[in-house]
Amino acid sequence: MKETKPYTITVIADYGPLSDMAFAEVTQRIYDHMSGLFVRVKEYAVPSFDTVQTGFMLGQTAIHSRLGSRHLFFVNTAPRHDSAKPRRNSAGEGLAYMRLDNGVRILGVNSGHSLSFVKDAAVEIRTVDVKNEGSQFRSRDFYPQMIRELVDENYKRITKVKPKVPDFPPNAVGFVDGYGNIKCTIDPERLDKFMGKFVSVEINGARHFVKVGKSIFDVPDGYLCMARGSSGWPLAGGGKRAFAEIIRRSGSAAADFNHPRGGAPVSWKAA
Repeated sequence: MKETKPYTITVIADYGPLSDMAFAEVTQRIYDHMSGLFVRVKEYAVPSFDTVQTGFMLGQTAIHSRLGSRHLFFVNTAPRHDSAKPRRNSAGEGLAYMRLDNGVRILGVNSGHSLSFVKDAAVEIRTVDVKNEGSQFRSRDFYPQMIRELVDENYKRITKVKPKVPDFPPNAVGFVDGYGNIKCTIDPERLDKFMGKFVSVEINGARHFVKVGKSIFDVPDGYLCMARGSSGWPLAGGGKRAFAEIIRRSGSAAADFNHPRGGAPVSWKAA
């Protein structure tokens, strides 16, 4: 009987703009390994080497997924920052497998904070026994075949070794969206005592006065505002993880703060 529900493969990577040849090559290789199956592949670009924004996007999209085990994520932001020494044969950070409590499965390079935002939602985290050296382009040459093995429920290369995944950085830039809104890793409950007041915020060498509001539109047009943002997800033990967000109405908060990268510290205090 013909399958009616597709497998959705979400690619999150730092190859450059979606028009970059690397996305095309990886996508073609995934379709090749998934031959004979009903598959759709969707690619999302994150800034080069930015594992924090990679991890934030993964957390927001994977934890909220309602597609269960038919949704697989392929995550590849691999700056090879695990060692500053020369890398023999293009060796880099290893590949990890994760299964979340909603059934979603993830294959991701365990680099920096790429997997930090989803680790609390994972019921399984394991190291993958796959080649991590011998090609500059591992995400094209070695990793896509693992997606098909997961779909076929072939777990022979999923080891019993649990990799170390760090916590995501506190008080930092988590993600910068297309509007220039800065999603921070700050618990918005910490803003309550400043509600309706201005705070002094410093990011990436720039300091501005920002008004704290109940929502990001709780300021006049043109103002900077800091409030509970739209991102966040339910926690396995109950409750919800939420994040504060800094925006400029009808403008770009990212431009005000010199276009910060993920992980940039966010310091703030009463004005």
